[in-house]
Amino acid sequence: MGQTILITGANRGIGLALTAELLKGGHRVLAGTRNPAKAADLEKLRAEHGESLEVLELDVTSQESATAAAARAGTLTAGVDVLVNNAAVFPEEGDESIFDMKLEHFREAFETNVIGVIRVTREFVPLLEKGKDPRIVNISSGAASVTAKDDYGYYAYAASKAALNMVTRGLAAEFRPRGICVVAMTPGWVKTEMGGPDAPLKPEESARAIARTITSLTMEKTSLFLERTGGEVKYGW
Repeated sequence: MGQTILITGANRGIGLALTAELLKGGHRVLAGTRNPAKAADLEKLRAEHGESLEVLELDVTSQESATAAAARAGTLTAGVDVLVNNAAVFPEEGDESIFDMKLEHFREAFETNVIGVIRVTREFVPLLEKGKDPRIVNISSGAASVTAKDDYGYYAYAASKAALNMVTRGLAAEFRPRGICVVAMTPGWVKTEMGGPDAPLKPEESARAIARTITSLTMEKTSLFLERTGGEVKYGW
């Protein structure tokens, strides 16, 4: 019997590739997306895998949507084994000076990449507590590393992912007594709409490694910042 895994932002990029990889591995996926009617690739996967894939309407920036998604998930499964907080935005160009950055970019990045993760996590903890070896995987980025920061690129995105790492550490401490493993994970530089065409990794390559890692995570790794292959990042937090 496979695991039940909820993925936010599952309609494209890494989220879509991870959904496909987990389905191939015999797992059940609850695929969260803001607009299921426009998620044609998810519908193709559903046609192929049937009830192993459930598409959930889930906008991580909306409390109403997150609450409704958790309620619907509760009618579809007795528990969730893994929550993958993957939905994210990259609002800026990436090379702006702080004097050229729109402050709205920071608001957008934090609303989805940080507050959205907190919002979804709070709604789905009750289902996680009914799952087997429950795990929360927050998809972060190497750009989040304060230790390795030596340029001024990606101000809003990098700051939001650094904040996500801090939230991850807090969640790991709070949820340890509940037996919920919480990690931050970098998927690598991936050729997606966000990662751009110069990235060395295809989404499928990153997804294969992520799938192996998240389905075998144990409490021994809770609170860590991990590579997609499961080892700790070498450049530090």
